[in-house]
Amino acid sequence: MIRSCTMTLETWRLLDLGAIDPLETQIIYDMVAQGITEGESQNTIIICWPAEPLVSVGYFQEIEKDIDLEFCRENDIVVTRRVIGGGGVYLDDGQLFYQLIGRVDSPTTPKPIDAYYRKFLKAPVQAYRNLGIEAEFRPVNDIQVNDKKISGNGAGDVGDARILTGNMILDFDFEMMVKVLRVPSEKFRDKIYKSLKDRMSTILLETGSMPEKDEVKMDLIGLYEETLGIELEKGELSSWEKSRMLELRPKYKSDEWLHWRSGGRLDARTVRISATASVGTASHKAEGGLIRVTAEEVENEIKEIVISGDFFMLPSTAIGALENNLKGTTLSKDAILEKIKESYTEFDIDSPGVKPEDIADTIELAFEQR
Repeated sequence: MIRSCTMTLETWRLLDLGAIDPLETQIIYDMVAQGITEGESQNTIIICWPAEPLVSVGYFQEIEKDIDLEFCRENDIVVTRRVIGGGGVYLDDGQLFYQLIGRVDSPTTPKPIDAYYRKFLKAPVQAYRNLGIEAEFRPVNDIQVNDKKISGNGAGDVGDARILTGNMILDFDFEMMVKVLRVPSEKFRDKIYKSLKDRMSTILLETGSMPEKDEVKMDLIGLYEETLGIELEKGELSSWEKSRMLELRPKYKSDEWLHWRSGGRLDARTVRISATASVGTASHKAEGGLIRVTAEEVENEIKEIVISGDFFMLPSTAIGALENNLKGTTLSKDAILEKIKESYTEFDIDSPGVKPEDIADTIELAFEQR
């Protein structure tokens, strides 16, 4: 045990990995979730950071619309997609990652996602406060100081496991962040840069100095023991886990994985537009993130639809089921909303900050712009 706590619910493994291959920072928690599901891994907290920079896009994003892939290639920046939602982000060793992977039915893990975030983010909130930063939890899943974001967090379910990923931001490369984004013009990029500086902060900006990363790490580890009521035992990857990591690596580098959430299948090469068919696309900003819809209608019914964006949805596999359920639905707001609500019930969908009405509104907007 690293720090004593009053009541221990469970023993979790601690993987204190330090700097690791950038792609592996995104593969490892997926692998552990798979291992938990298959009985090969235990509940685990991972502490790490990337040895080299990378761009990580959310599970539901359309990468070609959000990330400047050409810039990333020219600058040798690794780009991959993660298994949980949220937006695209530039990551480097100025951040300390905490990744928690535990069984969904663990006594430590609240089922409602809002309660889960509140409980599992107590430790990083207190770690910031221990550095003299008046951080606070801000729903849906942010940690803020003076209305500025100082930690990015996301959660998702993979098999029988729930994953939380987040970061303690010691320093941040604002200029590189805006360079990796796909934007309509350089003037717009300047606006994004100013917006980022206005609404985001770091430990360095708040305190005027850089703390020792190891000290921040050890404080965070102890706080997780206290706030979750667990005992952490240092461990290593098993041979099974190392093998699964190697198996997953080609997937995380593949074009199929990078571009799977794409409206491209509804582009001009495949969409039939006539008196009885049309294609529409629209975006809508909900409390929980941006929703983007690309859809084809034939004779006033949805034939094909892609729902993407930087929101979160649990389980993540439900997005495909929702899209399939919407096919054949009459293009009326009431019918669309009813079908979405039915899907939320059928697949036990939880999308913090995104209501069925938000998705229905985006679909309606897509066809208003035909």
